Amino acid sequence: MKILFVTSSSDMGYWLAELTHPYWLFSERGCEIDFASPAGGKVKYDPMSDPFSENSWEADDLVSKGFLTDKSLVGRLFSTIALKDVDPTQYDAIHVVGGGGAAVDLFPNEDMAKLLEHFWSEGKIVGAICHGSIALANNPARVAGRRATGFSRAEDAQVEALYGNDFIPYWPQVEMEKAGIVYSASTELGIQVVVDGKLITGQNQKAASEYSIAFIHLLFGNDVVVAV
Repeated sequence: MKILFVTSSSDMGYWLAELTHPYWLFSERGCEIDFASPAGGKVKYDPMSDPFSENSWEADDLVSKGFLTDKSLVGRLFSTIALKDVDPTQYDAIHVVGGGGAAVDLFPNEDMAKLLEHFWSEGKIVGAICHGSIALANNPARVAGRRATGFSRAEDAQVEALYGNDFIPYWPQVEMEKAGIVYSASTELGIQVVVDGKLITGQNQKAASEYSIAFIHLLFGNDVVVAV
């Protein structure tokens, strides 16, 4: 199985756990992974998501610590594919990484819309987490009436206290609902994963592992719950 990871190219960056946890769990199952971004080339992560940084929100994120200590993995984020150059026929699924940057340059984004349209039209798995879920709003005809989650407006209000008012140009929950998505979320920084057919979404970074495991079950056709 081959999976395309899409991250933001903006200076605000992506959230590490929303890239590293899926990467760990997908690669552990033998999946091949490529990275893409709107501009291509090097992408940045939000410093607050770096478990090694002072005042990190993710000091206990052992998965990201492991990823960051492997130079070969970190180096792959220096040469992402530009969205316009991606050949979507090469992939079985797409995962849109979150972080505030996703709300800067993954919506509205014509290249993102074209890419997602391929996955929708071919019946492939479409996954997104946290702010990355805003990318779904690029294709309203595909998502209207579908159930999904992503970073909530209430959660963004909390982040505004740190980054300032209107730190991003669009709010995931607001734009998802405008596109006709039946949005739901847990409490602020609560864990929620929503699966609707071949669409899978996670609310925030705290849901990264659960989202990834559910994604794997969807990808390989396994039941999430196994009775013994």
